[in-house]
Amino acid sequence: MAAAGAANTEMRELWMPGSEVPIMCTLSPNKMVDRLAEFASLFAESLTGVEREPLRLRLTFDADQAREAQLRGVFEAEQECCAFLRFAFERTGAGLKVEVTAPQEAGPTLDGMQALAERNAPPEVVAVGWTG
Repeated sequence: MAAAGAANTEMRELWMPGSEVPIMCTLSPNKMVDRLAEFASLFAESLTGVEREPLRLRLTFDADQAREAQLRGVFEAEQECCAFLRFAFERTGAGLKVEVTAPQEAGPTLDGMQALAERNAPPEVVAVGWTG
């Protein structure tokens, strides 16, 4: 019994060093497809900026009150299935900033969200900072 407990402890440390929250999404594959489609649609319709640091992704949206409520709803639903991510919201003059932070072990999750945002954003959003 002690050996099983020790193995469990080691596994927990690999999954969630210093945390009780596993680095995993709890959505079923079908619901994950639906969620990705929701994000893709919102990114295409209202994303105006993407900024990235290693463990932080900032997304800026053009959002009236109705769109803000929709954005908050999708990100809050994401918080439920990906509890290891943290979301912060800031209302700006023209919209909403969403800051997504992840623990070190979940950096690839931010890579995926950034790629989805940039793939679906209007071209002028993705081209900011490009020269050529």
